Amino acid sequence: TGLPVGAIAGSNGNSGLTPVEPFSTIDYAIGQCTANRGDVICVLPGSTDTVIAASTIAMDVAGVTVLGFGTGANRPTINYTTATTATCVVSVANCTMINLLFTGGVDALVSPLNVTGADFKLYGCEYRDVTGQCTDFLLTSAGATRMHVKNLRYDGADAAGPNAAFAFVGGDDIT
Repeated sequence: TGLPVGAIAGSNGNSGLTPVEPFSTIDYAIGQCTANRGDVICVLPGSTDTVIAASTIAMDVAGVTVLGFGTGANRPTINYTTATTATCVVSVANCTMINLLFTGGVDALVSPLNVTGADFKLYGCEYRDVTGQCTDFLLTSAGATRMHVKNLRYDGADAAGPNAAFAFVGGDDIT
């Protein structure tokens, strides 16, 4: 779902330059970016990235924006499965994630979004527990200065296990 008419399936052998030749994963697309050039990765409605281990998605190129298209459940989904340690890590400065749906598919998921880079922005995103409970959705370190989160919807399970949507271990000027 989510592919335009005439498009081929996502493959890291595709050009990734148009919606009809998409890459397979957000992580691969990040690796094709150049630091601090203002690169934007457009992720189409209905696409799913499955996060199975620590740093499966690594925002490790500074200044990259991941922009999701669609609404509600028909947004790009980042689904955490297999391991409680499955994470998306933001380790460099000036990265942004917009309009993504994060879903927990494993019980006792620990900090699926781990931010250590400065000036990270998370706008219009949503987290939903699907299987079990997430302990802490977003975890920061001291490097997460000037992080800005706006319009995050957090739908954690009401069973025992969740701790908080945010766990601020460090970082100054967080809003």
